[in-house]
Amino acid sequence: MKKRTLLGSFLVVTGLMLISVPFLYEWRTSQETAAMEQALKMIEENESDALSSIPHLTVSEEDLRDVMELEIPSIDLNEKVLPVTTKENLGIALTQIKSHQMPGEGNFTIAGHRGYRGDRLFRQLPEVPKGEKVVLHHQAETYEYKIVSSATIEPTDVDVLKDRGKNELTLITCTLDGQKRFVLKGIRINASQGEQPSDV
Repeated sequence: MKKRTLLGSFLVVTGLMLISVPFLYEWRTSQETAAMEQALKMIEENESDALSSIPHLTVSEEDLRDVMELEIPSIDLNEKVLPVTTKENLGIALTQIKSHQMPGEGNFTIAGHRGYRGDRLFRQLPEVPKGEKVVLHHQAETYEYKIVSSATIEPTDVDVLKDRGKNELTLITCTLDGQKRFVLKGIRINASQGEQPSDV
């Protein structure tokens, strides 16, 4: 009987620990996201000397100064895009996959998690319809794209990242089970004339 009681207690404690993991992760990332937002505001107000005093800040000042903003009106998305993809950056924002590439040059690619709960990051990306406008802001420039296709692909399929001689935008996230990748592809619509939509 005593062994059964100990085993039962162990299973209950283990279950509670497993259940708490997503909540702890969300709490930590919310702290880090708030720290990033505070740091961005301080940079905007020319108070970057005090960035080191911000607790939970995981993003470098260099990355913060090159941050972009992605808007997708149909899903009420307005998220920061950090210029480097790291595990830490992906936890709090969208990230640019190909470092040193400028928006409006070739196939600009952005990755994002779907999050454990709520509508943060790319949680609702599969709900974006074909023809929807997506806007990327970088410094004083605005880049507008129209979604032309979507696909579910294998994680090893990197062809969607390749440049094909067109000003494209590729948005990538995981499927809910984490086994595959969901991809949206857009073509720039406020660029030079003559560009045609392309398929994923």
